Amino acid sequence: MIFVAPVADLADSARHVVALRSWRNPSQHDSVLVYRRDPHPGALNAQPEFYSIANECPHLGLPLEDDGVDPRTGPVIICPFHNLDFGLDTGASSSGMRACTFALEVRNGGELWMEPPGDLGDDYRVIGIRSVSERASSSPSSCRPSQVVSLILLLPRTIVAYCRHVLVAPTPAAKVALVRRLVSLFRSGTLSRLADPLTDPPHPFEPYRAPTVKTVASGQTARLGRGGSVESRVRLLHALANIELFAIDLAVDHIGRFFDWRVASLDGREGKRIGWGFVGDFLKVAEDEAKHFTILSERLEQLGCTYGSLSVHNGLWESATQTSHSLLSRLAIVALVHEARGLDTNPTQIRRCRAAGDEETARVLEIVHADEICHVAFGHRHFTALCASQLPVPLDPVTQFRAEVRAHFFGAVRGPFNEADRARAGLGGEWYEGLSGRGSAAARKGEEKEAAARGGGKEA
Repeated sequence: MIFVAPVADLADSARHVVALRSWRNPSQHDSVLVYRRDPHPGALNAQPEFYSIANECPHLGLPLEDDGVDPRTGPVIICPFHNLDFGLDTGASSSGMRACTFALEVRNGGELWMEPPGDLGDDYRVIGIRSVSERASSSPSSCRPSQVVSLILLLPRTIVAYCRHVLVAPTPAAKVALVRRLVSLFRSGTLSRLADPLTDPPHPFEPYRAPTVKTVASGQTARLGRGGSVESRVRLLHALANIELFAIDLAVDHIGRFFDWRVASLDGREGKRIGWGFVGDFLKVAEDEAKHFTILSERLEQLGCTYGSLSVHNGLWESATQTSHSLLSRLAIVALVHEARGLDTNPTQIRRCRAAGDEETARVLEIVHADEICHVAFGHRHFTALCASQLPVPLDPVTQFRAEVRAHFFGAVRGPFNEADRARAGLGGEWYEGLSGRGSAAARKGEEKEAAARGGGKEA
């Protein structure tokens, strides 16, 4: 069995989503729901009961996490999309389907351990745990409630339409509110239609930014400094808030642009369509990025600044534009280069804030960092799955990733690397060490070296 968490850490909610990944087979990712049923208030010496079930309905693969049933009332959950019932103890359904369940044990006086999915045994590791009831704190005050309501009322009722409206939201707060609304409707099963080509708006060329936000070229923003002064931390928080705002746009752009991508060819035209797991994962990413923008903005305001007061750059969106032709390219550059770089830099920023006595900013950055590990894991999961789905011959994901970086990323993939957290997300050193982007001498040398290695392997 594998260790999940101390039981005390699961007291904030009756439901938690546990993200798992195999160490020996890095492309194997799983999501499991852990339910806690508290004993009756009058029971003596009673302990809570725990159940676990795969966070995937066997009908269409949609998430079960927002089933709408309080697990304390009985060990049965209902899929929010098509009202299928599943027993938490056996996974059995009156429909004849069966969801996967996993045995749980409380050991050592308060540690929760779980039977791992599949047949890989204790090779699985937990890479993230979140409460299902977790929601971001209040939106920044720059958005009027009536503005958000009017936007929502005008939206076509498809997931793709929602994503495209998020991109053109008039303010950051409206963007955050629309993301929360979209995710809530999706998880409750209220919004289950993916797209409607007759009514969905055209896909925006770029996300809207107010004219008052000064955008400059990458590298032209003020230097962040080392976090020792309030001014330095303000610049850091503002830069990170800008990154998170674009990260919201990127997550919904993944869905709105690539929802019809076919998985068996590099041009996305052959094979079955990308699955609901892709949609659910990147809606979760959008929700997290909205939370990150909110808490960063709130901390920024506590330090006397508001988002938009400093100049920003749109380097992330430039990468989105350069990879708009290919889902493989998009996942490689955005998720496995840009987001993975955050895994490298966040711990240093956290240490600097803490050393300066700014514990509150350090805690905010720790929340962001924990979520980003799962985001990189999502990118790794779908990138490796796409490589495995190619016909007639699957692609080696590491080789393909390095080729995508050389073709679509400018400059070197720089260290120092946070090897531990990159590995948790699925990225071993073979993915990124000695890797440079297009046009560089290092990239050309790397291509020649890898071509020679492949040729040597064939001759052998």
